[in-house]
Amino acid sequence: MRVTLIRHAEAGDDAPRDEDRSLTARGREDARHLGRALGRRGVEFSLMVTSPLVRAVQTAEIVAAEIAYRERMAVTSVLVPEASAADVVAFLKAAARQLEGTPSIALVAHEPILSSLAAALIGKPRYPPLRKAEALRIRLGDGGAAAGTGTLRWRVDARGHREQL
Repeated sequence: MRVTLIRHAEAGDDAPRDEDRSLTARGREDARHLGRALGRRGVEFSLMVTSPLVRAVQTAEIVAAEIAYRERMAVTSVLVPEASAADVVAFLKAAARQLEGTPSIALVAHEPILSSLAAALIGKPRYPPLRKAEALRIRLGDGGAAAGTGTLRWRVDARGHREQL
């Protein structure tokens, strides 16, 4: 299984509640650039899943449009900022059982859940926070979504800079 962690792009202070903050003009542009960078590399997803927070949903929708993802997008509270990495791993296991072949799943969310999840998947005590509008690809071993079986593959940002890991 391939898991791509995507941190939402820049959001403004345009709403009274954190959950309702939307992307800024720069955030929308960065999400488009990130989607194009992923598209140029031929990235495809079997499933895209997003946090319910507005900025994550907007980022997911923009990235999906840029890579021509046409399937239904899942929204789950398991990806909120303070979620448990163990809960996300359980979610990934369940999702993988429903997908055929070698699934490629995108998770669009926030910090600190993304770095906590990356650490859990690669079996490290911690992983540095992802920057806004950055994607990190992890390949999981034959054990599926088992924690600690992952290998970091690459990271790419909104400027198209890709780093092989």
